[in-house]
Amino acid sequence: MRYIGNKTKLVPFLLETLADLGLSPGVACDPFAGTASVGRALKTAGWRVHCGDLLAASYAYQVARVELDRTPGYPGSLVGGSEIGRSTSYAAILRVLEGLPPKHGFVTEHYTPAGEDGREHGRMYFTPENGASIDAVRERIAEWEQEDLIDRASEQLLLATLIQAADRVANTTGVYASFVKTWQPNSTRRIRLRPVRPAVPPARSALGCTAFRGRASALLRRVGSVDLLYLDPPYNERQYPGYYHLPELLAQGWDPPPELRGKTGLIPDDDLRSDWCRRGRCETALRSILDQADARHVLLSYNDEGLLPRDCIEDAFRTSGDADTFRVFARGYRRYRSDSDGPDRRYSGDDVRERVYYVRKS
Repeated sequence: MRYIGNKTKLVPFLLETLADLGLSPGVACDPFAGTASVGRALKTAGWRVHCGDLLAASYAYQVARVELDRTPGYPGSLVGGSEIGRSTSYAAILRVLEGLPPKHGFVTEHYTPAGEDGREHGRMYFTPENGASIDAVRERIAEWEQEDLIDRASEQLLLATLIQAADRVANTTGVYASFVKTWQPNSTRRIRLRPVRPAVPPARSALGCTAFRGRASALLRRVGSVDLLYLDPPYNERQYPGYYHLPELLAQGWDPPPELRGKTGLIPDDDLRSDWCRRGRCETALRSILDQADARHVLLSYNDEGLLPRDCIEDAFRTSGDADTFRVFARGYRRYRSDSDGPDRRYSGDDVRERVYYVRKS
């Protein structure tokens, strides 16, 4: 999934940093999991990972990519089987979902030109055909969950699969803060459900990974003492619920239907906003989480264009841990662009530096 701050390309750098620090696998906490790229990489490297995030869409990815150790089996009745106890595969379930007849539902009505609300606001997030397919799949998953035919993990794996599939055909430039006014080539392709593969643990030490939806402070209280706290908070003033309201809608569902607002159909998100995206509050948020952390080692991954100044981060880290162990690692990479330079938006350049701050707690 296209996601601001996604660390997929920086995973090798992060693993190299752990090796440079001499940190061997133990228990790790990742409270800003996003699409769970780092959590998945840590688990694959042998860490037992407890990850979390405020967004329901992130929770689906956490379960699918980190918590699950293998793809689950599904009841055979979901594909027409009648034998008691019979199970079927994840791949078979995806074929069933792809074969559902289209349905004019919430997404079609509000986020495609086929609905009255979609036409009124000019919303072109999905073609009517893909919108109707998304509606059919999401509502069938909800039916299975309500009838107790699938468990929580199996449901979240299917939701992550749908969110990823919808993102591939979304008529956006990478974020959902706006839609493109003409159909892009990717948006006119038929939506396809491709498997999301759980990370296979390399050793027993990596078993027992967990997913969590909520604030970082709540996750830290829940997991207690850990070997590694990995922090990857938002960098700038863009609030993620507004930039990814459609993946969040697919994860949350629409029973009852949310009250949409604005031209882009934003969903209610007051309880999902982060102090890390607010000047004047992000420094307090950093010091608070460092004070609360019961961790032997702390890493913070932060863009050099972020709201927090480097000297502020360094002071907070030196104050919260053994100042003599403080270190900074840096790696350049190509900037994520959701659009091109224009009269209302100019990027300062294509190259950005990611800095990873480290301290050992006292």
